[in-house]
Amino acid sequence: MTNEPSDLPGPGPGATPLIRPYEVGATPPAQVPLVLPDEVDDLSTLMATAARGEAFVLQGSTCAQPFTDRRVGGLVRTLLQMSVILTHAARVPVVKIARLAARHTGPCSVGPGRAHADAAVAMNMIRAVTGEHGIADVRQVQGWNREFVRDTPGGSRFEALSAEIDRGLRFMAAWGADDRPLRTTKVFASHEPLPGHVMPHMAREESGDEPQLWALSAHQFRIGERARQPDDAHLAQAELLANPVCLTIGPTTAPEEAVEYVRRLDPHVRPGRVTLISRMGGDRVRDVLPPIVEKVTASGHQVVWSCDPMHGRPHEPTAGITACSFSRVVDEVRGYIDVHRALGTHPGGMYFETTGAQDKSDTERGGGFGAECGPRLNEQQSVELAFLMAEMLRS
Repeated sequence: MTNEPSDLPGPGPGATPLIRPYEVGATPPAQVPLVLPDEVDDLSTLMATAARGEAFVLQGSTCAQPFTDRRVGGLVRTLLQMSVILTHAARVPVVKIARLAARHTGPCSVGPGRAHADAAVAMNMIRAVTGEHGIADVRQVQGWNREFVRDTPGGSRFEALSAEIDRGLRFMAAWGADDRPLRTTKVFASHEPLPGHVMPHMAREESGDEPQLWALSAHQFRIGERARQPDDAHLAQAELLANPVCLTIGPTTAPEEAVEYVRRLDPHVRPGRVTLISRMGGDRVRDVLPPIVEKVTASGHQVVWSCDPMHGRPHEPTAGITACSFSRVVDEVRGYIDVHRALGTHPGGMYFETTGAQDKSDTERGGGFGAECGPRLNEQQSVELAFLMAEMLRS
């Protein structure tokens, strides 16, 4: 395996170079890998199980920078809360992915060097809080339910669920069962392309029938709707990578267009290689999503179907306020599940954004990041959404 970027394949004639050339004598920025190829391959295996209908993918983000211990800790805690609800109530394993939002090219973006440093800090914190001495120990599940949550309907239900899990864990302990797998968890990371199309640290392996190329700044390579253009260099980059690829599709996406994207990104027809996240709004998802699902399924590709209910049709932001209508979020999730139930396909994932805060109301001030960062759920709403989602999946 080599970690040198100079011998990496290019995206093809006329496309934006994957690696920005440096002047002679210039020192390229030092960007050490943040993940390992084996970790990326582990995620690929898990995404394949979700594509086959055997798992659920939960992706979360704070959609804000800089990364802080409160935001990262709040995101991980919310991912854990929602995951344990979905696993217990819907009886399905949950793949957890944190989106490192500061790496994208939107209005909250920063330069490549700063983005890599922020991502390194976030990844280090995620590994710490989900490790042996972190907060991911399921035996401490009741500790995840803070006072502010206990005072809400969703919090009361979570407290009851926590007590039930605790009884099960005490039975396991009395029986002498090994509970070490319950003490830690794995949270994978995804990010959008870097500003200026600079590719992150990569590794290449020549063994086997085809060379493997991994982007090692995150486990999953994510392409947002604004970057999703047929001639965009982001797609050319993603085509080269062994990393799982996540693609956002909106209400203007034609079924044939979705199939073409999937064929480009999944030429070897590998289950879970591509995740399609629909963000269409509750008033449109039931009409727009079915023909896309039907066309992609008929193509023979097994994708992970996911839903982003945060951005389909939020309230219009005004005066630095990021408004999130919880009822609209729930309506889009319900429509997304209705579509897949009617077609016999697996609603395999959901993407959400959270404040990482404990006591924010339905409307949250941007806090200096601006309304462009999008609507976000507080922790109470996230817990309630997980219970609603679990009920929909179970029914």
